[in-house]
Amino acid sequence: MLKNHLLLAFRNLVRHKSYSFITIFGLSVGVACCLLLVLFIQDEMRYDQQHKDVQSLYRIVSHLTRDAQSEDLGVCSPPTAMAMADEIPEVQTALRFVSSPGVTENLIRFENQTFYETDGYMADSTLFDFFSFTFVEGTPGNALTRPNTVVITEKIAAKLFGQSSALDKVINITQGGPSGDYRITGVVKEMEHSHIKANFIISLASRGGWTEFIRTSPEWAGQNFVPSYVKLQTGSQIAAVEKKMNDVLARHGAEAMKAFGFSKTLSLEPVKDIYLRSSVDKNPRIVYVYIVAAIAAFVLLIACINFINLTTARATRRATEIGVRKVMGAFRGVLIRQILGEAMLVVIAAVLISLVMIEVALPWFNTLVDKSITLHTMPSLSFLFTLLGITLLTGLLAGSYPAFYLTAFQPATVLKNKFTTGGSGGLRKALVVFQFVIAIVLVCGMIMVSQQLAFIRNKNLGFDTKAKLVVPLRTESARKAYAALKQNYLQQPAVRKVSGADYLPGMYWNDIVLFRPGKTREEGVGHFMNDVAYDFNDVLNIKLVAGRPFTTNLASDQNKIIINEASAKALGFTPAQAIGQQVEQSFFQQADGSLVRFEIVGVMQDFHRMSLHEPIEPAFLKLPRVERGEAFENLVVDIGPGALPNVMANLEKGWKKIVSDTPFDYSFLDENIGKLYREDQKASSIIVTFTCIALVLCCLGLYGLSSYTAERRVKEIGVRKVMGASVQQIVRLMSSEFAKLVCIAIIIAIPLAWYGMVLWLEGFAYKTAINFMVFVSGGSIALAIALITVSFESIRAALRNPVEALRNE
Repeated sequence: MLKNHLLLAFRNLVRHKSYSFITIFGLSVGVACCLLLVLFIQDEMRYDQQHKDVQSLYRIVSHLTRDAQSEDLGVCSPPTAMAMADEIPEVQTALRFVSSPGVTENLIRFENQTFYETDGYMADSTLFDFFSFTFVEGTPGNALTRPNTVVITEKIAAKLFGQSSALDKVINITQGGPSGDYRITGVVKEMEHSHIKANFIISLASRGGWTEFIRTSPEWAGQNFVPSYVKLQTGSQIAAVEKKMNDVLARHGAEAMKAFGFSKTLSLEPVKDIYLRSSVDKNPRIVYVYIVAAIAAFVLLIACINFINLTTARATRRATEIGVRKVMGAFRGVLIRQILGEAMLVVIAAVLISLVMIEVALPWFNTLVDKSITLHTMPSLSFLFTLLGITLLTGLLAGSYPAFYLTAFQPATVLKNKFTTGGSGGLRKALVVFQFVIAIVLVCGMIMVSQQLAFIRNKNLGFDTKAKLVVPLRTESARKAYAALKQNYLQQPAVRKVSGADYLPGMYWNDIVLFRPGKTREEGVGHFMNDVAYDFNDVLNIKLVAGRPFTTNLASDQNKIIINEASAKALGFTPAQAIGQQVEQSFFQQADGSLVRFEIVGVMQDFHRMSLHEPIEPAFLKLPRVERGEAFENLVVDIGPGALPNVMANLEKGWKKIVSDTPFDYSFLDENIGKLYREDQKASSIIVTFTCIALVLCCLGLYGLSSYTAERRVKEIGVRKVMGASVQQIVRLMSSEFAKLVCIAIIIAIPLAWYGMVLWLEGFAYKTAINFMVFVSGGSIALAIALITVSFESIRAALRNPVEALRNE
């Protein structure tokens, strides 16, 4: 019986080659796209699941509130985590895992080798009780227990020592502050699928620099820059632990918080949720996972709809077969199993072809989504179940309706040649409408995402990013050489201006509270602060709306600040009123212990310090302290138009002449700003690519249906041509039915697309308006593609010789 069913199924496929190709190819593409996106989703869902006892691991989240405004941070003050371990019984152990503030690359030296390395961290010795690093050399138990020790990855070990052992070697590391020598106590494999990416980890027990500051800081209210984790005892109640944490915070930090003028509470966030679902992220990655999952389902659904439509459209061809088999005694259940089996055979063939497609497409797909996914790296059992599930789901989706529809034929009606497929025509039309609703929603989404990204690229950020070269000053010698470097660079004909700053747009700035004299600190306004050179605004073209710029005299302009418009508004001033006003702060002290007051000398226009996901917040610029002098973390060079290709060699030559012990490195400000939108760009690429594939699948199904329609109406077309109908009239007649369906789909898709756009744009503080032309464009594209697809077969049918169609009559 099974052999007979398989033979019948194979003969049916071979007999109708064009329908078989459309069905199998369409399903293959749909399944391949779905599986590719499922591989992406599985890769995303794997993050932080590999750590031992991950269910007991939590990150401490700080909730800061001031003037009814709140902010969630995935960091806390330096002593918080360790105090929780000491004072709360449910906390088994604690960990601080922090990078040097403002430092993106760290300088590593060993003998005659010097290079920069990203992702350098400092951590407590409990690190390996939390995260499951794989040790190649050394042991986790004592790797970070001693001062001035470091654990490095295999990549750095190979770069420094080749095949030799790295244990007990001493390397020099600079993390933004003074350099130090560190003994290697462990070599680990690179951590994959984790929210932490560490190339080396220094022991927090080390002496000097940031490690000593973090270890000894008594600050409980401010200095919220330390990512901290706790491991809870099994069975701990999270709500109870959070209450105890806030009690500990209140005991140690209540007075300090009052002095700073804000309130702070703590909560726990599961480590397994940080990568995808963190409440700290304004636009969590899980949103993009949901988008990808929806696209995967839509593409597969479109492919299944093609199968259903083409199968039911061909029902008349099989009606006689079904009728004869029923007369011969075949039960409906047997026939249902046969037709479902045929559908499953098609799906299995499509799945096998799709696996080949996936293997070919994976390199391109990895480039698209910035991953390194392979079929071999995915958990074999998980992928096998996924493949089996998609096969069964697709087979049932694609085969169930045709099976039950075809087997419902009445033998007498069929054998008397009175059978029609009118009942399924309505379903086919509904499915075509549903297909194009999905396609139009995706097209509108694609257009909207492209418009928002274009809005981001073209929006005036309040400063100039073009041809701005950023040269980081990562060592003490480089920072002290700022004045000499500036003088050297200004001698280059291609260089127009040079300035310096601790931070640039796109980097996290220090925060501080300012308040007007006579106001309490509780009434203060949180600000972001940046130490800059006097000509910083001039180089970035940040315009003043009131007041004056800084002067060249560092001493005379000490404690003078330039605020932005958001700051003036938050402090209760107009820009003009703000000039000459004094503001107090709660951080800098004078020699006698009294607090330093700042005088506002200028108000600059608002500019976007961070991405457009975030609103513009109060900020100010100030000159560095006199005792520090002009020593900044970054040097920014304004280069003349068209001079970039020739100037780099001269800048590097000048660097090596002045700062011989630090490698020359640079980046471009516009590229740094662009990196803030990497996730949005990735989502855009996925939406555009798979929307185009969905449209191709829709057109493939529409072509199959139009081909069937032309075949079914061949005699009608012949009669119309004999009666004088033109080719244009026949094409219009055959295309109008499908055009109506697409127009209905446009009407249904518009509100759905609008709702999806509103949800996505909520992740941006600054966004483009949803223009009705988005829907007009999306609908027009779908309609044009549908008409082109249908017209191809309609024209061919209209050009056919009517004699061929009518000679049998």
